[in-house]
Amino acid sequence: MAAISSIALAGPDAQGILDKVFQEGCAEAWSGSDTINSTFHGSIIDGERVVDEVVVGCESENEFAIHCHGNPLLVEQIVKLLQSHGAALMDAEHFAIQRCQRESKNAIEVEAKLAMQKSATLLGVKILQSQIDDGLSKWARETLDAADSLCVDDIQKGCEQILRHSKIARRIIEGVRIVIAGPPNSGKSTLLNCLVGTKQVIVSNTAGTTRDWVSATGQVGPIRAEFIDTAGLDDALAGADAIEENAQQITKELLSACDAVLYVVSVLGPQSSAPSDYGRPVVCVYNKCDLFQENKDTRIQEPGAVFVSAKYNEGIDVLAGEIMAALGVDGFDVAAPVAFTQRQREMISAVAAAPAHARELLPELIDGSS
Repeated sequence: MAAISSIALAGPDAQGILDKVFQEGCAEAWSGSDTINSTFHGSIIDGERVVDEVVVGCESENEFAIHCHGNPLLVEQIVKLLQSHGAALMDAEHFAIQRCQRESKNAIEVEAKLAMQKSATLLGVKILQSQIDDGLSKWARETLDAADSLCVDDIQKGCEQILRHSKIARRIIEGVRIVIAGPPNSGKSTLLNCLVGTKQVIVSNTAGTTRDWVSATGQVGPIRAEFIDTAGLDDALAGADAIEENAQQITKELLSACDAVLYVVSVLGPQSSAPSDYGRPVVCVYNKCDLFQENKDTRIQEPGAVFVSAKYNEGIDVLAGEIMAALGVDGFDVAAPVAFTQRQREMISAVAAAPAHARELLPELIDGSS
């Protein structure tokens, strides 16, 4: 249960409605005209009955925030009381959209402000903030102004670069899904526990212990990552019984829908190369290096492969660096123009497909509905 809840009251009738239900200790201060950016302590009243003790903030003209106790029953009573005096109920998301539209100069700014509220990381917020006056907005304005003098190839290349950068930015803003795959008994579950810093999975020396997938969230550098531990890939296990076959199929489906793969093999097991048909960035991880100390470098089969001991938390910082490099996140320029909504990606793709029509398409990108 939340300790504090907030109710927004906005619109031309907001002041009048609040006057009927809010009783402030100093009536002269509340009735004064200079109330913007001021807060008032008092009570929400229904006739003679005090509903709750609250703090009211006047955020702008005809827009107030009522901060009350977090008990859902109290919140419901206050909302119904406001409705009885003419207020119309609106869900938080639509209210946020309308507020951003009032306070923003174009659609890109509206979308950036809304996306900031859901960004998985602070770096994602920085990327989104950069798009408002610089980044995507600046590129669109400059391209529109110079559309008649730019060759179509330059416009097309600019769009393609934005779409490439957008894929990386999306990973930073929304987070990524990383599948931990590899043969049985390679230490995948131990690696998951190591990466998220807590024991999420029971580990065993028995091959094929994990039959279902398990996920946990952790942090890799500046990005949030959902790590998924999967059943070990093994053709022999796949044909053992219906349960094993289903587990192997689930692993393959997860691999097809992730952002990156950690392919884990044991340094003590048969030398194995990561499959090349995942269609995703792959980092090959040689685990259990604490059991194989000599000539480790001779066992690396893949460019960028990493030796770790998940059991003893060795090599994890190096692994994190390889993951960021594989995802293109390492050193990403937060000021680069990126398309961070589906609408924007579709508009940039449309300009890339028909660069000669940039003058007609770009105004919609800048000012189109969000």
